[in-house]
Amino acid sequence: MKVLARYYPQYISARPTPPPAPDDDLEYYYSDREGTNKHLRDYWQVVLKRLRYMVPIFCGTVALGFLITIFSPTLYTARSTLKIEPQSPSFTGVAEAPNNSGSDRYDYYQTQYALLSGAPLAARVIKTLGLQSNPALTTSRFNLVSWVMGLVESALNSIAGLFQTQSTSIGRGRSTTYELGVAPALIGRYRSFLKIEPVKNTRLVDVSFSTPDPRLSQELANNHATAFIQMILENRFNLTQEARDFLQKKLAELRGKVVRAENELNTFRQKHGVVSMEKGENIVVDRLVDINKQLTQVRSERIQAESLYQMTRNKNSEYLAQVLSNPLILQIKGTLANLETEKGRLSSIYTPEHPRLQELNQQIAEAKRGLASEVGTIVRGIESNYAAARSREQALEDEAKNQQQTALNLKEVGVDYAVLNEEVVVNRGLYENVLKRMNETNVANDLAASNIQVVQRAEQPTLPSSPQLMRNLMVAAFLGLVLAVAFAFFLEYMDATMHTPQQVWSAVSLATLGVVPHVRSLSQRYHPMLSENTASNRLEPGTAVDGVGREIVVAHDQFSIVAESYRTIRTALMLSQAERPPKVILLTSPCPNEGKTVTTLNLAIALAQGGKRVLAIDADLRKGRCHQLLHRKNYRGLANVLTGDVDVKQVIQETSIKDFYLLPRGSLPPNPADLLMSQRMRDILSELRTLFDFVVIDSPPIIAVSDAAALSVLCDGVVLVFNGEKTTTPSARRATERLDKVGAHILGVILNAIDIRDPEYLDYRSYYPSYYASIDEDSGSEFEKA
Repeated sequence: MKVLARYYPQYISARPTPPPAPDDDLEYYYSDREGTNKHLRDYWQVVLKRLRYMVPIFCGTVALGFLITIFSPTLYTARSTLKIEPQSPSFTGVAEAPNNSGSDRYDYYQTQYALLSGAPLAARVIKTLGLQSNPALTTSRFNLVSWVMGLVESALNSIAGLFQTQSTSIGRGRSTTYELGVAPALIGRYRSFLKIEPVKNTRLVDVSFSTPDPRLSQELANNHATAFIQMILENRFNLTQEARDFLQKKLAELRGKVVRAENELNTFRQKHGVVSMEKGENIVVDRLVDINKQLTQVRSERIQAESLYQMTRNKNSEYLAQVLSNPLILQIKGTLANLETEKGRLSSIYTPEHPRLQELNQQIAEAKRGLASEVGTIVRGIESNYAAARSREQALEDEAKNQQQTALNLKEVGVDYAVLNEEVVVNRGLYENVLKRMNETNVANDLAASNIQVVQRAEQPTLPSSPQLMRNLMVAAFLGLVLAVAFAFFLEYMDATMHTPQQVWSAVSLATLGVVPHVRSLSQRYHPMLSENTASNRLEPGTAVDGVGREIVVAHDQFSIVAESYRTIRTALMLSQAERPPKVILLTSPCPNEGKTVTTLNLAIALAQGGKRVLAIDADLRKGRCHQLLHRKNYRGLANVLTGDVDVKQVIQETSIKDFYLLPRGSLPPNPADLLMSQRMRDILSELRTLFDFVVIDSPPIIAVSDAAALSVLCDGVVLVFNGEKTTTPSARRATERLDKVGAHILGVILNAIDIRDPEYLDYRSYYPSYYASIDEDSGSEFEKA
């Protein structure tokens, strides 16, 4: 019991109340506790669980890598190094400045790498070295990878050919144009030996060849690099020659245009008497500009004089700047102010008829007349200046109109002159530029400078470069490990069944009463029944049972791990309700073929072996087979009792197992659900409670039909049987929900057909072999004494 305690929370009989549903439309809600708080050991458990699938995948991948290595040909690698400066080829033969732009430089180098590995260069080298008949290129040794890739490529081409149109097929059937007369297959073979490897963070690139012949590898590496430089120079020379031919043709054309434009311009000058229309050489235009400048200045003076004149007309003469700043007027105003002051002082002392006051009045009047006279003089000067400014402005305006008319007349001629002159300037500029570029091209055409050079020539290799057995095996082992682990986790992800009590608890929040191992996962040391000569297989007199099927393990082999599992379930069931154990127990499963019937009979026999009177009722009135497993007849049974044809005591059959009885299903009725829901069924169960200590009922699957749901409310408790290889989480939840809807009391779950090789059941594998070994030793010694 201590061994199983860590796996089964069955001693906590009360089922925890599920959390409230998050939506009114959902009646049940389950929290997936396995999906949270994942620990590293959980992933390790997955690996151990799927180890029997991972080992073949790993070994197969390593074996495949070994076969590929064995069948791969021996190759020798020679390497030469090129230095490529970041300079784009010039179409005119003139070297251009290096382009430091990141994207342009990247595109340039990628272009060079593509040219290095391209078919034209390969055809050039093959043609130059005469490799058309070289055995290394014309014949190829068997290569497993190439063979597999060839098959895949052929299959893909065949599939693609089914979708090609008729026009495409006709075009493909035409004759192929070979590069420099070299067959494409030969070029492809050559390029399969080639490898271009740019040296990181440098301007160097390695050109390597791997062939079966070390001397051929060296020759190809050196000649490929040299041929690349020659090809670049030839391409540049051809482009330069094309540019020179174009420039010569363009130069002759521009020369004729310049001569024709200059002749037309000279004819126009002679016809209209125009020497030049350039700035500084045209007198009419210069005169018009000068008059406009003078007119602007005179107009400004007139506006200023007019503003002063308007102030005098508005009787504001005394506030004019000329009046305010005139020294004589300032002196008169000062004298007048003094007189006024003196008059005010004496007025407070003398009467107006005083001689002194009369004298002061005459002096003040004289001063005012002098002030008015001076202001009038200034005003008349302003009026005179305004009249003169208007006269000068009018005269300049008349002169400007006359000069403007003359300029307009000349402008009509100047438009044609400018067009002809511009044509001469443009054609002469183009001619000079083309002539300069032509001279530069002629000079650069004789230069054979290249921005590519060989910095290291290839040497003949002495040791083969491939195949590398250890490296290939390490790669195959790593790939096999990745594939195996990925496959294991994929199986775990796709597996919706419940293999452990923890998964049952997470799926339906039900305690697991016990687990039953699958016989297929047991070896002889776990299951003595698997061996015909084991001492433990010879039971004591009185315990051997005949007349039952081999599926009833509890009757055949009491010392097996399967029998011990059912006894564990018996104990958990007895303790599920401590005060009063359930007497009428219903066993059902979510779906068919999940081991429900076998589990029912084994559990019932385990209860009988505990000294209790036990009755097994086959309530599966559709496909019940309890009588077949116990080798009993089925001419009358539960269906006949429910229809009233016979009394229940008359159809109860004894079995070969002490205190264990069977009530078979009987005849197949047309309405099983109605019979099981009848009052007669209630009365039968009430009667059987008084006759037996335990009544174990085998019912149909809960999801398929409603029979089990109808019986569940008549029993003390329901035990769900889940198959570790078949029962999925959704089906388990549907079964639990159906029982909850009718108010059935679920005692727990029996997890059937579990794989004992699962890492979760390590204690099984470590405890029971030693337990059965001790039993075998005791049984063997007693047998020898007998």
